[in-house]
Amino acid sequence: MELTKAQKEQVERQLRQHNRNDVKAKLTIKEGEDFELIIKRGVFGSDFMSSGMYLVRFLYHHQDLFSNKLCLDMGCGSGIQGLVMARYGAKHVDLADINKKAVENTKENIKLHNLQKKTKAYVSDLFTNLPKDKKYEVILFNHPFYSEEAENFGKEFFDDVILRKSMLGGTELIKRFFREVKSHLKDKNSLIIMPYFHFAGKENDPARHVKDYDLYVFNEERIKSNQGIQLGEISMYVIKQKN
Repeated sequence: MELTKAQKEQVERQLRQHNRNDVKAKLTIKEGEDFELIIKRGVFGSDFMSSGMYLVRFLYHHQDLFSNKLCLDMGCGSGIQGLVMARYGAKHVDLADINKKAVENTKENIKLHNLQKKTKAYVSDLFTNLPKDKKYEVILFNHPFYSEEAENFGKEFFDDVILRKSMLGGTELIKRFFREVKSHLKDKNSLIIMPYFHFAGKENDPARHVKDYDLYVFNEERIKSNQGIQLGEISMYVIKQKN
């Protein structure tokens, strides 16, 4: 679906801000405590993309969701979400991204935090290259919020289609994720965690789609973002299978 003028301007701002060199960043996960990571050029900027910033804080304050569980960070970018889960109580975390640069970046941050024994990173288009027999108790997916296709949007000033796909996913990607995700969940108590920036519109809002896949929003925490580049309401959805 075509974006509004305001949405296009927002995505353009996000893309332009990604036109930078490698950075060393510190994400504040709570007052007085930061999480350090390296973010390479060509990798999703979780240090200024508000959805990533607030998702990290949500995970820190809701460690009960993933404590002692086998977890998957889908679309991991620099690895920040999965590494926070690994550091603060997850049994093991797999991290996956379609972007090879992101996976190499994630591996670098795994070493930075000495979490090699608790994590493993994969280049994967959704679940394609993940272990076939592995079931997860928590699957986290910070999916592309905007329904525009990435192939041509912004190409004239930001010619990195793989990174553009982290923000622009059409509508088929989220539908494909929900079609496939249940076969990778351990049981009915397993959780899916997904943030959503409501400014992006209704098309890719997880709450709009879950009912079509025998899923439901078990809990929603709505946050007013006033930091980073995404300003406005962001939901943190916890999704479960229907019994």
